[in-house]
Amino acid sequence: MRLARPKINLADFDEMLNFEQKDEGESASQGHIPASYTEPIHDGILEMDFSQMEPFPEHKFKLYEGQQLDDMVESIRQFGILLPIILWHTGEGKYIILSGHNRRNAAMLAGLRKGPVIVRENLTHDEAILIVTETNLRQRSFTDMSHSERAYCLAQHYEALKSQGRRNDLLTEIEMLLNPHETRENPTSAQVEHKLKTRDKIGEEYGLSHAKVARYIRLSGLNEELLKRVDTGEISFLAAYDLSFVEDAEKQQQIADIMVSEGYKLDMKKAELLRNYYETGKLTDVTTTQILSGEKTRKPKSDKPQPIKVKPAVITKYFTAGQSAKEIEETIDRALEFYFNCQNGETDFPEETGEK
Repeated sequence: MRLARPKINLADFDEMLNFEQKDEGESASQGHIPASYTEPIHDGILEMDFSQMEPFPEHKFKLYEGQQLDDMVESIRQFGILLPIILWHTGEGKYIILSGHNRRNAAMLAGLRKGPVIVRENLTHDEAILIVTETNLRQRSFTDMSHSERAYCLAQHYEALKSQGRRNDLLTEIEMLLNPHETRENPTSAQVEHKLKTRDKIGEEYGLSHAKVARYIRLSGLNEELLKRVDTGEISFLAAYDLSFVEDAEKQQQIADIMVSEGYKLDMKKAELLRNYYETGKLTDVTTTQILSGEKTRKPKSDKPQPIKVKPAVITKYFTAGQSAKEIEETIDRALEFYFNCQNGETDFPEETGEK
């Protein structure tokens, strides 16, 4: 018997990116679920053993910790799980968690064995990703997410919509922002830039500009170790953006390894140099180390003496208010020339003449 299924609303992203869902009859259903796994509750909500549920593959959203986790555990102890866990029944017979990783974790810590679930079937992988990201956005504020979570969320939406062939105009604009070096000499780029300024719909739900969305999508290409450093603030957001143009996975890992082993920091100047050297084919093992150590960013030592300022008290001691700056400068120059000539024995002091 096919059970009634509550509608999972993706309206936030439908409106933002015009993502069209498939007909409800095509996109999801409760399907055939082994009775030993579940117990019916009401309105299509079932109860399932937590052991039958699997986390979404490569789930990038961090589980709650600390006080936030403690509060959820205590709430579940008192009131149970109020919002059902959403599962995806795949073609392999697995039950993948789309929404509810934290609820399952907290409920298990609270001593529960089962929880309420809604099961969806006939989803594509892209549709499943959209549900994962959408439900996470509803349950936690986008501003509360770490940089890596934001990057993952926006990149997954972008890739899912790209594969669906939706809103090619917006996707083309994002592609331009993701790869600006490919459009620097494009004569129509000014027109596209104008369009980007007037069409910010892609990021209005996040409060982000087109450029910020594109930067976050680029950040998703950094490896996990580098993204962790972005989350902790060791690498700034803008430095990470420049670093994302070093797209070779081995070179990214090398950068991360050198930072760990040598304790080097990565600022915007170093990130920009790494990007420039990579894009010009000059980023070798040696130059990577030189950039991260700061050798490439240090100003060469000058053999010229540092400029100094003469204190006003010294000026007033030897010169009058009526003398111009040029006169003072020429007098000092002659005095210094005479002084150093005397030091080198090239000039004798004039004999006393008795003249005043």
